[in-house]
Amino acid sequence: MASLDESESGMGVRKYAVLGDPVEHSLSPLIHQAAYVALGLQWEYSRIKVTEGELEGFLAEAGEEFSGFSLTMPLKDQLAAIADRNGWRIDDAARLLGSANTWFVDQEKGQTTVANTDLIGAMKALEELPSSVASLAVLGSGATARTLAMAALSSFTDLKSLTVFSRRAEPAQAIAHLVEDKNRQAKFEWLPLEAAADFGGADLTVNTLPSAVANDIEVDMQFGDSYVFDVTYDSSADSAATNWPPANRVDGRTMLVHQALEQLRLFGAFKYGNPNVSRDEVAMAMFAAFL
Repeated sequence: MASLDESESGMGVRKYAVLGDPVEHSLSPLIHQAAYVALGLQWEYSRIKVTEGELEGFLAEAGEEFSGFSLTMPLKDQLAAIADRNGWRIDDAARLLGSANTWFVDQEKGQTTVANTDLIGAMKALEELPSSVASLAVLGSGATARTLAMAALSSFTDLKSLTVFSRRAEPAQAIAHLVEDKNRQAKFEWLPLEAAADFGGADLTVNTLPSAVANDIEVDMQFGDSYVFDVTYDSSADSAATNWPPANRVDGRTMLVHQALEQLRLFGAFKYGNPNVSRDEVAMAMFAAFL
């Protein structure tokens, strides 16, 4: 597809990147670049390793060169805290969850903004599952775990129990507060990671742990039909997700693409890209990039 020239797009090259530590594994450049091609935008998207201690200084300096960033582990909670200290605009999802995965400057308002697009992506991914899910097990208690818990609380009206398995109980309390605020009928419980091997299983098991950790954890499965959502999109033979039938697995790349679509909207890609290309066509191009 021919690229739009600068007069048509309203701008020339814009630079974006995903920040994290580690970040080499990130698929974000693959799907964002696929979207730029589909939309006819000559924008650039890269990976940059940034630690928690470096993030605030990096954003202060890189804002002159880059128009926006996606953020992955372990920077999401840190970004929300930095935004609060600096008086930046924080969208409702980021404020609710205390984590943000998107940083950009609103070109029309000249306003630095942080957002959480993971919640939109998670809810879209959960649409693939039956609405009757009544029990949820979450491996991990970090920013992504909070987001998936909130998405499940919003998506499954029959949810009766939410169990978090993690190394420490303290971080899981943020999820307990979400349960109390969003769905008082659901029972919340925290258990150590080792207990995942023998707790009776859940209708839906969500893994937010890094593959290197999750692949060493035994996870109990309930009798009858149940589902698994591995947000790490790990398809290795050692992945716990492979214990479930293929038809009962939610691919983490679904969440990745749909949160990225929302980032594209915030970054202005649909405004400045080819108006004849629909959001669905862009999504198809992003999914095709995985093949």
